[in-house]
Amino acid sequence: MTALVFLCAFEFIFVKAILSIAPALTIIWMKYVLAFVALLCIKLARKERWPFTVRDIPYFVVCGAIGELLYYFSSFNAINYLPVALVTVIIALCPVLSIILERIIFKKKIRFPTVFGICVSLFGICMVAGVDTAMLSSGRFWGYLLAFASVICANVYNILILRIVSRYSTFDISLNVIAAMAVICFPMAAGALPAPQAINTFFIVAIVFLGLGVGALGFLVYVNSLRVAGTTTTLMFSNFVPVVACVFGWLLLKETILPLQLVGGAITLAGCAAAIWFNDKQLEA
Repeated sequence: MTALVFLCAFEFIFVKAILSIAPALTIIWMKYVLAFVALLCIKLARKERWPFTVRDIPYFVVCGAIGELLYYFSSFNAINYLPVALVTVIIALCPVLSIILERIIFKKKIRFPTVFGICVSLFGICMVAGVDTAMLSSGRFWGYLLAFASVICANVYNILILRIVSRYSTFDISLNVIAAMAVICFPMAAGALPAPQAINTFFIVAIVFLGLGVGALGFLVYVNSLRVAGTTTTLMFSNFVPVVACVFGWLLLKETILPLQLVGGAITLAGCAAAIWFNDKQLEA
């Protein structure tokens, strides 16, 4: 999961750089086509069959639509309005929402220390978003809206995946969801392919990284972590992405992060860490 943190941080950097060449949906489609081809080749090389039942096809389609299409559409397009570091800081809210959903769906008790950690985290998010109400009527508002939408999609997706981990291997879940994604995105991406003259070496390198690194390898690592560690612990690693993304955004994209936003990001991470720590202590008890 530590390696996946760096992959995700670089993902935002690469996407930010190539959005001027291709729209978000086209990038998502290219990413998953390449990831699907890579995983399918591994499957064929192992001489293994591709297991799935017809009744599960709609389920994999829903998983892909919510957890991949809507998640990446929201987060990638949020980058059009906000710096990379801010988008990743907001996505760090994922573990907090996970704790709340565990209470609602799985009836897990939430104690005051956990609630306090959540409140601290939300306060940090408010600092990141800024206290200026004029932001609500500006273009930046849509960036925050899209980023928060990706948080919801990630949590719903995790719950859906956990419902099928007992019937499919990590590899097969990854292959099936990625296949569904490639099919879903094709009609929307086919009409928005980049012009051949616009494709440069950096664009090709970015797509290969997104497809093989984040798409294939990252997907396998993420699904396996959900299987072994559960939703909250898995999502906790997303809290480290803002720190890495801040550094790379500053180094590679020359982005500026305001001191108030840095403080807000630190508070968000501290609040999430506290909420998750108290939640884990509760589970151990």
